[in-house]
Amino acid sequence: MLEITPNETNGKIDRTGKESGRLLVLSNRAPIRIISEGGRRRIEPTVGGVGATFLRLLERHGGVWIAWSGSKTAPAPLRMPPDEPRFSMVFPPLTERDISFYYYGMCNRGLWPLMHLMPQNCHFRVQHWNNYKAVNELFAKVTDAHASDEDRVWIQDFHLALVPALLRRHRPTLPSGLFWHVPFPPESFFRIFPWRRELLEGMLGADLIGFHTAAYADHFVECCAKICGAAVDRAAGLVRWQGRTVRVRGFPLGIPADYFAQMAQSDRVQARVRRIKAALGAVTMVLGVDRLDYTKGILERVEGFERFLELNPAYHKRVTLVQIAVPSRTKVDDYARLKRQLDELVGRVVGRFSSEGWVPIRYLYTQFGAEELVAYYHAADVALLTPLRDGMNLVAKEYIASQSADHGVLILSEFAGAAEELKEALLVNPYDMDAIAASLKQALTMSPVERAARMSALRRRVHSNNLEHWSRTFLGVLDHGELAPYAAGVD
Repeated sequence: MLEITPNETNGKIDRTGKESGRLLVLSNRAPIRIISEGGRRRIEPTVGGVGATFLRLLERHGGVWIAWSGSKTAPAPLRMPPDEPRFSMVFPPLTERDISFYYYGMCNRGLWPLMHLMPQNCHFRVQHWNNYKAVNELFAKVTDAHASDEDRVWIQDFHLALVPALLRRHRPTLPSGLFWHVPFPPESFFRIFPWRRELLEGMLGADLIGFHTAAYADHFVECCAKICGAAVDRAAGLVRWQGRTVRVRGFPLGIPADYFAQMAQSDRVQARVRRIKAALGAVTMVLGVDRLDYTKGILERVEGFERFLELNPAYHKRVTLVQIAVPSRTKVDDYARLKRQLDELVGRVVGRFSSEGWVPIRYLYTQFGAEELVAYYHAADVALLTPLRDGMNLVAKEYIASQSADHGVLILSEFAGAAEELKEALLVNPYDMDAIAASLKQALTMSPVERAARMSALRRRVHSNNLEHWSRTFLGVLDHGELAPYAAGVD
C-alpha cells in the first residue's frame, strides 16, 4: 500500500541510462484504487502483470499514465511512486452517462462481443457510439495537454481506438503505438459494425499497431484494404494511409513468469497447496480459471466434463473439476444470464454424479488473491481452459509458470491466441464435447515422462517470451522500426 504524496516527477531515463523522451500510457482503467481513511488517502494496486509492467516502464522512463479512475469522480493527479516520484497519473473525468454509454454500452455490449465473433451478444446504439467518440476525444485532449514533443504514447486496447487519429490531428509528429488486447475479427465479420470505417481510421492514426497474434494482424490489414481502400503490404504488415506508413505486427503478450514460479515455491503457497489437496481428498484435480464471461467457454467446459463422466465411469470418485469463476460485468444482462445458466448446469452435474461424499465439481464464484490462485495452479493435475475465442489467455501461461515440477497437463482451446505458441498443450475444439472428454482422458492417462517433456517445453517458452520481452520488443519497434528476433513457438 502506498501513501499519496504531491511531489513533482521529472524522470526521463531510458533503458540505456541516457536522457530520452518520456512514455505516456493510456488505458481505460487505472491500475490503482484510491481509498480514503481517516482524512488520508492511500492507493492499492488493482491489476497484476500488464499493469505492473507499465508501472515499471514509467518509473524507468518518466511520463504519465492517463486512465479512468473507475469511479464517478476524477481524483487529482498523483505523483508516483511516492518515495521517489518518477511519473504522473492523471484521471480524465467520466460522467455517469459516459460510464453507462461508453463503457457498459459501446465497449462491453458492442465492441467486446464484436471482437470475439459473437454477434448474438452485439448491441449497437448510435448514442453509445457518439458517447464513445466523446470519451476518446477527452482522452486525446488530456494526452495533448500532458505530452511534450520528445515523448511517445502507448495506447491500450479497444476502449480508446479513436485516440490515435484524434491525437495526430493536434500532434502530427508525436510517435504513438496502439496495442489491441483482444482478438480482431476477419473482414467479412467486422463489416457488421455500423461504424467500421471510422474505427479503422481512428486506429490508423498510430505509427505501430500491435496484436497478440499474426492472424489478428492479418485480419486488421485486410480490413484496411477492403473497407478503407488503403494500399497494404500483407507480407510485411504495412498499411499506407494519408501519406504515412503504419506498421502492423503480432506481439504475443507474455507474463511475469519468474514472479509466478517464485511464488509457487514459497512456504505460504506450498502450505496452501497441501490444504487444497487435503480438502479434495485422494482425487485428481482438473482446474478451470476464468472471468465469468460468455467468451470463456465455461458452459461448454462443464458439459465436456459431464460427457467425460458419462463415458468413463471408472473415474467417478477419482476426478474433480474445480471451476474458479471471477465475477465480471455484473451490471450487464448477458453476464447475469450466464451466471444463472452456469449455476443451473453445475447443479445438474453435481446432482447427477455425486456419490458417497465425492462431488464432481467444486464451483468457486469469487475473486482470489495472487497467492491463493497460484496455489490452485500448483495443485492442479490438469488445467482445462476452453475459451470460445480469446485474445491470448494468460491463465494458461500462469498455470505453466506455476508448474515447477513439470507434473501438470494443459488442455487449451485451439481458439485461444496462446494456442499459436503453446503447441505442447493438448489443443481442443471447445464446441466439441466428445473432444473435451477425449482430451481429459488423454491427460489423465499420460505417462509421467510425456507430462514432464510437454510441460518443460511450455515452461521454457513462457519464460523466454515473458512480459518484459513483450514490452521491450513493442517499444523497440515503435522507436526504431525494427522487429526483435522472436517468433512464436521458437525457444
